[in-house]
Amino acid sequence: MTLWPLVIPFGDSSWTLPLSASIAIALLLGGHRARAVRWIACFGAGLAVIVAGKLAFDLGGWCLPALGFYSISGHAMQTMAIYPLLFMLLFSALGPRAARCGFLLGLAASMFMAVTLLAGNYHTLSETLAGMVVGAAVVCTYLRWQLNLRPAHLSLLVALPVAVVLLVDMHSTVNPTKAALWQRAAIWFGATEQYTRQISTDPVSGTRRVSVRVRSLS
Repeated sequence: MTLWPLVIPFGDSSWTLPLSASIAIALLLGGHRARAVRWIACFGAGLAVIVAGKLAFDLGGWCLPALGFYSISGHAMQTMAIYPLLFMLLFSALGPRAARCGFLLGLAASMFMAVTLLAGNYHTLSETLAGMVVGAAVVCTYLRWQLNLRPAHLSLLVALPVAVVLLVDMHSTVNPTKAALWQRAAIWFGATEQYTRQISTDPVSGTRRVSVRVRSLS
């Protein structure tokens, strides 16, 4: 058994959405209202790009098979956007140098997620890189932030998302919501087909193959 399925949930929306909300709340309570709003806006814009890309493929079949590009990796985007800021804020209690080390640790975590996505056949290289690029665009908005939050506010960064995940079945909440929104989007755009792609590795040659399936919505 590999460790990849254990790592993937840390980039899933059922975990990253509460985590992104906890960052905004910690910034807001710490007196950084403008930065909290900026974080929500930038992270929301990143999510919008991911959703737009997935809709383009899922409902329209838009893709670049020659590049192995079918949709932008939301896992790669969210980990790249969230974890550098998360660790930077947590380590900031120890000083500016520690905050920079935290930022680098967050980048390392996002890189490990990228490797996991590739090794586990969750995404192709181009999809993963595209997600990292979108996440990096969000990262660039807070590279020069020098924040000093109180320990009580810093504790929210971990305590709040953990509490949400433990008290609320986020998978049972997020996944049906996604499915309902996708159905609504199909109606809005008049889509008649839904596209899905699957990545597999040949056990003999080790060659990775991508297959696209089309399902009629009518």
